[in-house]
Amino acid sequence: MQQQQILEQQKQTIRDAVQRVFKGFIIKKDFSNEEYEIMDAITRKSCLQFKFVALELVPVQLVPLQLVPVQQKHYPALPHNPKYKDLTVLHISSLSKCGANSGNMLLRLVDELAKSIPFVEHITLMDASNIKKCNKRINLADLRILTSETGESWYNHWGYKSVKHAENMNINSEIRNENMKNFLDINPLLKSNVMRVFPELDTNDTVHKYVKTIYDQIRSFPEEDECDDEQIEKIQTLQMLIDKLSVEYFKGLIKTVEHGLHGGSKRSATKRSAKKQSEKKRKTNKSRRR
Repeated sequence: MQQQQILEQQKQTIRDAVQRVFKGFIIKKDFSNEEYEIMDAITRKSCLQFKFVALELVPVQLVPLQLVPVQQKHYPALPHNPKYKDLTVLHISSLSKCGANSGNMLLRLVDELAKSIPFVEHITLMDASNIKKCNKRINLADLRILTSETGESWYNHWGYKSVKHAENMNINSEIRNENMKNFLDINPLLKSNVMRVFPELDTNDTVHKYVKTIYDQIRSFPEEDECDDEQIEKIQTLQMLIDKLSVEYFKGLIKTVEHGLHGGSKRSATKRSAKKQSEKKRKTNKSRRR
């Protein structure tokens, strides 16, 4: 089969999958390529923008060196089907909650879409995630790295990792476990602001626990409604603290798509195999008892 025929089949497979997975949304497609925008049907707000590209056309910002050698180093066991030269990467250009659709739900749909297309091998993105409190935006990646139990970003939690993930985790572990008092002592101006806005907090805590305690205070603040001066100052001070802590985070992220048996995930295939083995063992034991 000629390469052009394969490409046309790929495009049709993508279109069918997008229509199926995002049924109930407004779907807009670029006429010149496989680029889509997904919008909430009620609010008409943009939820997702993504496109399907060849491996070599993934935005260069995703990796610090040439893409393919780094890919092979980071995913040494990653299979690649030489039959497909194009449209093997799903690149997310933007993602934001829209209407009743949360970010978690949208990422689940992206996973479902990628797994339903047999030739898609990677999902890529640049992490520009943030949260809004009192009409002010806070860097979500840095906040999650500092406050989560694992020290990973929100996208990391969903399996999106950079080629520098392990290196970043080691550096950030030291930052998270540092004594907050020691950190503030070498940043006197910041210390003055933090102590004034959050006088009740214990500076003998670790950076992780201290920042998490602050975030727990502002978590319930509204996104867009008017806030009082005290709430706004707390948000500004938190962002100032996050910026000064300077976690290491390479924002170009890549996720391997795991295609299992019968179109399911590798995890599902493993569960099916384990279930069959368990049933076989029970039958064997039953036969022996007879």
